[in-house]
Amino acid sequence: MTVAMHQLQYMPGLRFFAKMKACDLFVYMDDVQYEKREFQNRNKIRAGSGWQYLTVPVMVKGRFSQNISAVEINPTCEWRPEHLRAITTNYARAKYFKTYLPPLESLYAKQYPLLGEAALATITFLKDAFGIKTPVRFSSEFKVTSVSTQRLVDLCKAAGADEYHSGAGARDYLDEKLFRESKIKLSWQDFKIKPYPQVFEGFEPNMSALDLLLNCGPDSVNYL
Repeated sequence: MTVAMHQLQYMPGLRFFAKMKACDLFVYMDDVQYEKREFQNRNKIRAGSGWQYLTVPVMVKGRFSQNISAVEINPTCEWRPEHLRAITTNYARAKYFKTYLPPLESLYAKQYPLLGEAALATITFLKDAFGIKTPVRFSSEFKVTSVSTQRLVDLCKAAGADEYHSGAGARDYLDEKLFRESKIKLSWQDFKIKPYPQVFEGFEPNMSALDLLLNCGPDSVNYL
């Protein structure tokens, strides 16, 4: 069984879902440290000027080393209507915008006290829209306490996996020897973004997967 893992992210990009689609079990890393200025609370959507961020305002000042699952959303910020308005403004002419507007309105109508809840809502929406059937679990379910590469190895063991499918960016820091010693195959994601139709002229890669969905609808899965 092949397992892949990734931190919870808000409106993730295509590599996230391509990795999910390629494995037998996908593990949401919900009990790892939150990283500021990364893509756990934000992602990009296409705009007339190129792209813009959708950022969930979170409470992080003075809260060092908190896990993603513990990060609170700033309750004083009206981010949900702002995000829905930005999506509507930039994607009103997208081919499948009207198809997915109702579930997006439902998504943004709900309250999310925690970042993990908001991130999971967007992931689930996109996963279902893409028709990805891969089972998912949370890393916190396995009660693994090791760190770094050993943590990934131990999570694979706990899940009963004999192969770990990793993002290519981890080549710089994973200790491959630990996987070999545990007889777990280590495979690397080789995903290249293929240009697809976008609302505005020119192609901007590395957008949230929402960009692909609103432009390509049911054909989106062919780009993952």
